[in-house]
Amino acid sequence: MKRALKIIVLLSITSLIGYWGYIWYCNTASLLGVIHKDADSVLKIGIQDIKETLVLDAIASPSYYYNNASFKQKKKEKDTVDTKGVNFTPYNLVLFTVPKVQNTFFSILTIDDNHAFKNQIKKYSKGLRQEIDKEHNIHWLEHKKQHWVCAWNAKKLVISFGVDNSYLNSKSVFLEVLKEGKVITSKDNKWITALSKSKSHVTYITQKGETKLQFKDGEAILEGSLETKEEDAYPKKVSYDRFSNAAVEFYWDGNFNRNKNREQFIASWKKNVFLKKVNINVPEITELTNGFFYAGVTGTTMQTDTIVTYGYDDNFNKIEQKTLQEKEVPSIILNLGREKQPLKNYLKEQELLTEDDVFKSIPLYQFHVEEEATATIFKTQKLKESTEQITSSNFMNLSIDFNRAKETIQIPQANRYFNILNSLQISAQQSSSNKVVLKGSIEGKLDKINILSQLFFGLKSE
Repeated sequence: MKRALKIIVLLSITSLIGYWGYIWYCNTASLLGVIHKDADSVLKIGIQDIKETLVLDAIASPSYYYNNASFKQKKKEKDTVDTKGVNFTPYNLVLFTVPKVQNTFFSILTIDDNHAFKNQIKKYSKGLRQEIDKEHNIHWLEHKKQHWVCAWNAKKLVISFGVDNSYLNSKSVFLEVLKEGKVITSKDNKWITALSKSKSHVTYITQKGETKLQFKDGEAILEGSLETKEEDAYPKKVSYDRFSNAAVEFYWDGNFNRNKNREQFIASWKKNVFLKKVNINVPEITELTNGFFYAGVTGTTMQTDTIVTYGYDDNFNKIEQKTLQEKEVPSIILNLGREKQPLKNYLKEQELLTEDDVFKSIPLYQFHVEEEATATIFKTQKLKESTEQITSSNFMNLSIDFNRAKETIQIPQANRYFNILNSLQISAQQSSSNKVVLKGSIEGKLDKINILSQLFFGLKSE
């Protein structure tokens, strides 16, 4: 009996060692050949880890999954390489950025079966035209509305995502991966070492720091840190006027007293389509603010809209008819910290204000513009809101109370999130001279069900 017990224990230990060895191998192997050698940031999504977490969650809460899962029969494709040339949910899904292509993420996937992939890509190319770069023998596909481009050869598929994305913008990376094989294949590389050690469901690493996201029962936890080149890039204490009982609240102190912060903001926003469209010059406007921005949604208010229709007079001449209509809108307050010169004067010079000092460039709501000694205020209601002064160690903070927001923000598409979530909190703090710490959490309605499952079933039912 003792001998049999020893054998069972030995086999159990051997199985565990084998299992963890297999996990270690898959975790590391899935990171090789999918990151560009010049990458300056990498995002790893642990697909397998997430699957295992949800399986354990289903075992712990079977009734929740039974009540929410659909058992309707669906047409099934054979899950073989004959029908799936590329696995879009690998052990780890990896995305990366490179300095030469700004604001664009890339992902590399292995083509297991080229013939099967040709059939598979047809599903994603409906309504789109497949192109061939004959000079380099690369096939590519571009979806301008969804801002993605993919290019492939017989062995690899490369996908890029970005707001201003196009094949021409991403071409240099496509060629380096598909033609030159410019990818990381060494297990000792710094990106591979850091990502393989991470136990989080989502890991984002840059040359300056690391941010992790973990999905747990009832909540998602965000933690991260960032090393800054400049000392004290952001203030360690921020004092501001907070609006009471805000459903949504956000503030950011960009600290434009530091010229480098101002220059970085200009570089990031100078190509913004909306600002160009409304005739706002980013370098000019940054000279009129100290970089502090606050936004709050505190309740609802009434606004009067002018509805324009057309009719005909007795002589059948077309005439314009105006009627006034009241509507309920969120009570929104936007504060922009000001410098010596008032921003309001600049908006008037650019003809962006009406005679009643209403900002004309946001058609959805009427924002009344007021100038105070320390801030320019944009708000949807004329009455003055009560405030309280707060001093915080965070230079950035976002908080949403979804229960209050549901009563305040009348956007049907947002109700699906209001019904699933309780709160969201994200903050950034200058913890030391050269270090910024990020913290955050998303809390769901059910504290014993994994937050991913709550989001999946909640959004699916809407």
